[in-house]
Amino acid sequence: MANGVLASFQSATTKYSHQFVDQTANPNGLVRADFPIYTCPGATITSGSLRIMNTTGSTATVDVAIQDYTCQLQLAVPGSQSPVVSNWSAFTFQPNQDVTSSYVIVGSHNGTAYVPGETITASGGGLAGTNTGVVVAWDAANLKVWYKDPVGDWPITVAAGITIAGAGGGSGTMTDSAVGTWGRCVAYDRLQGQLLVQNSTLTNNVFSSKYTDLSNQRVSGIGGAGQLSNQARNLTWMPSLSTVTLYNNANQSGTAITAEWKQTLDNGSGAYPEVILSGVTYSNDQNKILKSYPIPNNSEVSLTGLVLEQWQNLYVNASAGATFNFIGFEETTTIS
Repeated sequence: MANGVLASFQSATTKYSHQFVDQTANPNGLVRADFPIYTCPGATITSGSLRIMNTTGSTATVDVAIQDYTCQLQLAVPGSQSPVVSNWSAFTFQPNQDVTSSYVIVGSHNGTAYVPGETITASGGGLAGTNTGVVVAWDAANLKVWYKDPVGDWPITVAAGITIAGAGGGSGTMTDSAVGTWGRCVAYDRLQGQLLVQNSTLTNNVFSSKYTDLSNQRVSGIGGAGQLSNQARNLTWMPSLSTVTLYNNANQSGTAITAEWKQTLDNGSGAYPEVILSGVTYSNDQNKILKSYPIPNNSEVSLTGLVLEQWQNLYVNASAGATFNFIGFEETTTIS
């Protein structure tokens, strides 16, 4: 179990990237003002304090939230869904099920279904190395393979002759690739049309795609007051968006299109709806323990007595490059 500095982040200063960022064209990765800096591992309870330091030269305004999700997906109004529905209760998402906005469209399909949970492999078209993913859902009517956990280059590379082969015998030629994000459903509000997701493309001190694997802890050290160590810069987050990036033979550079999220449960009529989004947010006021809190230059604030349960996130945001250090310990617990 980890004990000490559990997570570190310097707002708008820490460089980090995800697997869909071209490191050659963008060697410095991404820089953001906000980040879910810590995720409590499965079957674990965490207690600690958050130390916020401001040495930016002016007052920094910060937000801090403890929440059960990394992304709140707002579904588009029922009348703009396709097909149109009367209300958001037409959709069903259950806690802990996989949800995704990433999919490939195939042609020349051999008629054998891709099976949820099986591995799909992309090959041909000049691809090299291992290029795999895991099937979340198969839309036979529209020849869409919804996937998660991609490995290799194939999700963002669409060239002629790429074959998508399933472990169970399904096979087709890739025609389009829609690159989004994926994760675990935390909750679904049918009245508000809001889907709360724990995004799996998130790495801070733990790999959140491996919720119960305690060996995947990433403890970051401090390299001086207000400075982050090199280890602390190894952060990954691909926030869910209301768009996904579409690639195909005619468009190698990608273009943004409206995001859909796949319902992986039968709606009772044999269909698995593809739900259109209208927007995404990353924190709510009701989750915040600090909101627009001013921290003067050359000063420090400590939030003590913080407790997180399994999979909860510590989310921070700052108007300037304030430094956040979460210091505490993790303890194994039994989840009933």
